[in-house]
Amino acid sequence: MPEYASPVSSAPFYYTSSSGLFVEVEGHRHKRCPSSRLYELLTYNDPGPAYTKKGKLKVHQPPKHKDETQHFYEAQTIHYGLKPFKTKTAAKNALLNAFKGHGSGPGPALTVPEKITKLEEDLAIQYSAKNAVAKKKYEEERALRKIAEEKAKRKRKQDEADLMAEFIEDSNKKAKPNGNKALKKPDGKAGSSTSLDIATLSGVYTIAVPSISNGWDCDGPLMLSLAPSSTRSHLWGSFDFGVFEGKLRSIPTKEGANDTIRFHWRGREIGEGESTYEPENTAKFTFLTNGKFRGKMYWNCCGEFELVGKRTGNHPKLMHLESQVTRWKQDYWELNDANYERERVSRWGRWGGGYGYDKKEPNSDTENEKGSDEESGDGTEDEDDSF
Repeated sequence: MPEYASPVSSAPFYYTSSSGLFVEVEGHRHKRCPSSRLYELLTYNDPGPAYTKKGKLKVHQPPKHKDETQHFYEAQTIHYGLKPFKTKTAAKNALLNAFKGHGSGPGPALTVPEKITKLEEDLAIQYSAKNAVAKKKYEEERALRKIAEEKAKRKRKQDEADLMAEFIEDSNKKAKPNGNKALKKPDGKAGSSTSLDIATLSGVYTIAVPSISNGWDCDGPLMLSLAPSSTRSHLWGSFDFGVFEGKLRSIPTKEGANDTIRFHWRGREIGEGESTYEPENTAKFTFLTNGKFRGKMYWNCCGEFELVGKRTGNHPKLMHLESQVTRWKQDYWELNDANYERERVSRWGRWGGGYGYDKKEPNSDTENEKGSDEESGDGTEDEDDSF
């Protein structure tokens, strides 16, 4: 019978349908031990080591006897209606004397007082009634949660459909890529994604990804946050797409439109928690007007997929998101081969070692084929930006 209620009690006894009657001593729960087994424990005599017929000590000895604890014997004195003792020896002597008082011979029976038997019956009735009430409440709450979850899912799907419709409408109006000069750096260089002023892209975006929403059961809204590093040399991001989540880091490119930024991402599957950090984990976002972008992303579980995003609210204050970038960097760099192996070993219950971080890559503002001026001799950057 499934249990929904906490134990009912009548000090010092407690009762549930699965455990039956039990007492708690020093935080330990103990049911009543059958009198025959209790007698065996109380009268056990160590037979000593085992020998062969030739009188030699056997290589394989019988398992050593393991006596019960003090709180076990104290609990048994309570179960059998005796005065409880706080020391193991006193409790065992009280139980053994009780056996002697109920007759002699091997394994005499120790009876449970009638008042305790009656109390057990009463507590069983009380628990059955309490459990029925708790079960009804649980089922009502579960039904309400299910209704709320279904409502939230319908709203999320509708919000996603509305967002997609917005982009279709923009497309029908032949919306051109970002023509907002405010989103470009003063130098206005073309032919590189760095012509965008990444500080103006900072914000929290609501995301629509039909291929994921239609293929997986996602509970909440799909979200993406973007913020620049402290030196404005990288645009970092954190996303939760329902079935997987991760961190984005912009990568340099001399290809594509001025309004397009390419990213590499590292993340985890939600549920199993398995990490993914392969080179093919890429994304490409083209930023449009009115805080929107559209792009493509690759995840090995579903291949390349399209997504669109719209920034929530007005142009955000940078400080709130920028304060999170350091953590995003740490999460990104700790997903690597060494830590994957540590996690694999740990899944088998063994210590896999402490976490380490990947070597930091050259700064995307200064990177070239031979390395960066800001890249130190070990392949990492001196500045904190590419932590």
